[in-house]
Amino acid sequence: MPNSITHYLFAMDCLDNLQIKSVKDIISKNMDLYILGCQGPNFFTYYSYMPIISKNNIGNMSELIHRRNINIFLKRMLSYSTNNSYIKHIFDDSNFHEITMSYIYGFLSHYILDRSMHPYIYSLQFNLRDQYKLKSPRLLHKSIETHIDSLLLNKFKNLKPSQFNKHTDINLSKDELIIICDMYKFLLKSVFNKSILYDDVIKCIETFKKTEQLLNSRGNFYSRFYLLMKKRLSKNSYIDGKIYAEHKYCVNDLLNENKNTWENPFDNTKSSCSLLEIYDNSIGSYLKLIETLDLYLSNKKSMIELLLEFNDRSFLTDQDWNIKYINI
Repeated sequence: MPNSITHYLFAMDCLDNLQIKSVKDIISKNMDLYILGCQGPNFFTYYSYMPIISKNNIGNMSELIHRRNINIFLKRMLSYSTNNSYIKHIFDDSNFHEITMSYIYGFLSHYILDRSMHPYIYSLQFNLRDQYKLKSPRLLHKSIETHIDSLLLNKFKNLKPSQFNKHTDINLSKDELIIICDMYKFLLKSVFNKSILYDDVIKCIETFKKTEQLLNSRGNFYSRFYLLMKKRLSKNSYIDGKIYAEHKYCVNDLLNENKNTWENPFDNTKSSCSLLEIYDNSIGSYLKLIETLDLYLSNKKSMIELLLEFNDRSFLTDQDWNIKYINI
């Protein structure tokens, strides 16, 4: 998946280009929820500082959401916001709707960018594996994404990751946290038959923020020690390659600014699109999705028409999630 800074930058660019005033107003009033939403389910991977002391497989929740039951998950996420009379009774109805929809608008930006960028990132990973034989596939994948974070932040903002923390500047009220916790408790149980406590969700969010802030400095003692422990002790070391590089350029042209031809490993199509072109095209895809969602919420399109926009396509492959691939 693209890393946290890239997801933040993309969500902000989507918001800047959004033309539906009612949607833009809801997001603007609930910006922290939109920012958290744009990280998708990734915060679950930060459950424990030291994963060996955790008996829970909370980090696997992110993996499930990225890989399986895409239409069902997104449909029930929307249903939670629009058809949840019980929880609406507890909170003000309009506030509940705006809180949940702001998060969902951010979450959908995560989904679109993941789906669009992953084929290119996996193509890079497969092409570079002989060059980096000592890195596991997951570590190489995460290292590529971390470099891309640095490259895009420099290109768009002329900043280093150590100079940037807006993607972790998230402050939710008690009511907002309760709603997000309740939503994930409902979704994980109803879609995947997995149980989670409110405290687990809160811990994941807080640990995500703290860890991201600490990892933004290359050479930081904490960063290297933490990532070493993650790599050695975690069965699913999702963030073990996340030390930001100081350099602005990469010998492997990770952004494909030279417009070299690359092959999508999931459908075998060839392309010369740069990562920046994929990024820009993804903004258009997001805006189209939000337009369809707005028509659905206004009773001008059906749920079936909305789900066609997702088409059960995995976050990881942009293909039907039921199709299984090796090495991902």
